[in-house]
Amino acid sequence: MKALFFDIDGTLLSEKTHQVPESAIRAIEAARKNGCLSFINSGRCECMLKEMERILPMDGVLAGCGTELTYHGERIFYYPLPDELQQKIVHADRKYNVGIVAEGSEVNHYRPEESRMEVMNFMREMTGKIHALSIENFEGHYEISKFCIQADEESDMDGIRAEFEKDFDIMDRRGGFYECVPRGFDKGQAILHMAELLNIDMDDVYVFGDSSNDLPMFRTAPAHSTAMKKHDPVLDPYAAYVTDRVEEHGIEKALKHWKLI
Repeated sequence: MKALFFDIDGTLLSEKTHQVPESAIRAIEAARKNGCLSFINSGRCECMLKEMERILPMDGVLAGCGTELTYHGERIFYYPLPDELQQKIVHADRKYNVGIVAEGSEVNHYRPEESRMEVMNFMREMTGKIHALSIENFEGHYEISKFCIQADEESDMDGIRAEFEKDFDIMDRRGGFYECVPRGFDKGQAILHMAELLNIDMDDVYVFGDSSNDLPMFRTAPAHSTAMKKHDPVLDPYAAYVTDRVEEHGIEKALKHWKLI
């Protein structure tokens, strides 16, 4: 049984049109009809994936860089951060002059006031539009599994690293954006967990991605790894195949390349 693991942003979802191409939907449906299991494997937490799951029916979802796993709609694993770490995170924005998104399974948490960083305001607005924005006190106690940082020239990223890199992998996603995942969790470990659960041979695992947080996926399944044409160069040593851009039917072309459809 073959298992396919897809990143979302920049892989299935076009960063240009903010849409999933019909060709990708058609190709994944065909692969599933051919007996392949298909999974979303995303840095987004579950609350930010509802629309994608509606558009793209999958066999399972690996969310939050491996901190939450579901199979056929049933949660099989979830890792919430200890309260001590959660409290450090929600006070770090003012301490280090950064923007923070505290990410949970059900909602994402932002400070309610306008940020000096327009990208933070945009992300909060978009999160609200899909009903995934928390109304709780940002500095309160609640369940999250990871967090993201937006930094600029006024931010103290050295201070952030000194406080958090013992407990988190801090991934540079470019443009001052950093994704912080608890150590021991990543997209590759999530695949290994799911493959063991479902008795899938790693030789039958195929991965598709474009960004730095996809690197653990590529290291886990280098023989069948597909990078999108626009991708982070960090993937190059592990990319077995480079397909076209999302908008150029890259996913459909990749599934044909691997003879999955």
